[in-house]
Amino acid sequence: MYYKPLIYKFFIPVMAIILSACSAPSNDVFKKNAEVIATKLFNHLAAKEYTEVIKLYDPRFFERISPTGWVDSLEKLEDKIGAFKSVKQTASNVEQGFNRNSAVTTVLVFRVQYEKTYSIQKLTIISDADATNMRIIGHYIDFPEIKNNGK
Repeated sequence: MYYKPLIYKFFIPVMAIILSACSAPSNDVFKKNAEVIATKLFNHLAAKEYTEVIKLYDPRFFERISPTGWVDSLEKLEDKIGAFKSVKQTASNVEQGFNRNSAVTTVLVFRVQYEKTYSIQKLTIISDADATNMRIIGHYIDFPEIKNNGK
């Protein structure tokens, strides 16, 4: 009779955790789906379809800048550093929430080459726990060469 309480205290909760973890998509699924969003973004940027990129962003991204302000910034960026040339992913990370209903955050880092210089761009992409409905919530752009040369 001593074993019965142990089963209820430890075995059943552990099995519940294992089974719920098995039903969630793997980090690779989140990464691959986020890479699809990033590819769409960079394809639109390369084609100078700035208004199309707006659809890839979460509404919370536009709490700090308006959609038209973001489009204007992207256009001015190209005027300053030249046309988009190429992109290469350099890093990625997936952070899953604590439970099945939590949002999942995927961070992708890219080295983006332009005509005059390059940038490091970090995309923060959120999705639901099923790796669907992915949207960009953060887009950080840094220019190491410009910073280091004081331009």
